[in-house]
Amino acid sequence: MLSRRFGYSGLTREAWALLGGNTVQAIGLGLFFPILPLFVLSRHGSFLLIGIIGAVALFGNMLAQGPGGWLADRYSRRTIVIVTMALYGLFFLVYLLPIPVDLLPVVRFFHSGLGGFYQPAARALLADVTPSNRRGAVFGHWQASNTGGFLIGPVIGGLLGVFSLNYVFVASALTCLLGATALLLWLPTRLRPVESAAHREGPPANLGLRRMFWLLLPAMLAGAAWQYAGGVYGSMWSLYVTALGGSTVIVGLTFSLYSLPIVLFSGAAGHLGDRFGTRALVALSVGGLGAFALAYTITRSIPLVFLIGIIEGTATLTGFPAVMAYVSRQVGSEQQGRAQGLFSMFTAGGQALGALAGAYLFGFGLAWPFISVATVCFISLLAVPLFRSGGSPLPAAQPEVTPLAEV
Repeated sequence: MLSRRFGYSGLTREAWALLGGNTVQAIGLGLFFPILPLFVLSRHGSFLLIGIIGAVALFGNMLAQGPGGWLADRYSRRTIVIVTMALYGLFFLVYLLPIPVDLLPVVRFFHSGLGGFYQPAARALLADVTPSNRRGAVFGHWQASNTGGFLIGPVIGGLLGVFSLNYVFVASALTCLLGATALLLWLPTRLRPVESAAHREGPPANLGLRRMFWLLLPAMLAGAAWQYAGGVYGSMWSLYVTALGGSTVIVGLTFSLYSLPIVLFSGAAGHLGDRFGTRALVALSVGGLGAFALAYTITRSIPLVFLIGIIEGTATLTGFPAVMAYVSRQVGSEQQGRAQGLFSMFTAGGQALGALAGAYLFGFGLAWPFISVATVCFISLLAVPLFRSGGSPLPAAQPEVTPLAEV
């Protein structure tokens, strides 16, 4: 009964297959992500080169989101998800080729671009196999699957890196190939959207790009707050913790403690969005994110940073699944890919901006990156009243009984 009430049951087997495959893929990325800067330094690259690699990765991912969403609406989403995950895994081996270290930004640009093609197709397919009244819960689990990969992956990657950094790239490749193989076996070759257009509240099918943009703008503005904060913290959090006297072990623990409630409770948090709608949860989550950012500016205690991180991870995890579910409810299956691609492209741009701003502002003082996060969050709050009623919980829909073409 508790699992049904809090979002841990009631999802389709296809949705659980996608979530499982995404978790495995996220573990592969988590293995690699913290090791890449060390790998660049081992190849005699500079700190500047590490920053450039991080920036071009975000840029490549952002550029691929729009075309990836368009492809997901024209071709088999199942095929796109499996193929891009497999190619993403194989691409880890490219880093091990004897290429000049200065070409690694090019490698990372195309590698991250493959991830940009994967995300809109996977989210669109996840919406297809989930009723509208369960999408908050399923996107909560999606958030948990992404974060879970980074909860587990860096630990394994660090252990492998003790023996050889090259082992990490091989392990990442094998992990992503395992995820693609699992999806190939678990996902049916012909998938049917669980709801027809008659079950959907929202605009008519075949929206033009301009109308879709204005329809999704509140979600994009709200979602950009989380992504901007993620970009800022990704570029300067380690510097912040070490500036307070923390070791690299303490840095890793802060990430893990923040991630733990997200992994454990995102599904339940998403279920709240299904029950109570989008606006209140987004307002509380975005406002809380800004408030906690300001809290980091006035503390210089590592134990207090731990405590704030745990509370922040718990208090702010409800909003982003609610926003992703809102996006999925605004269009039908025939345009899910484009909607998810447009949303992700905008929010990925916010993350890229945050990554650039975080390290730059840190040079002026510990507080300034956090102040910028709070400012962006409070600006994003202005978008909350613009959310349509289509973001509210929808009645349960009956499964579609008419055979449909492959998604």
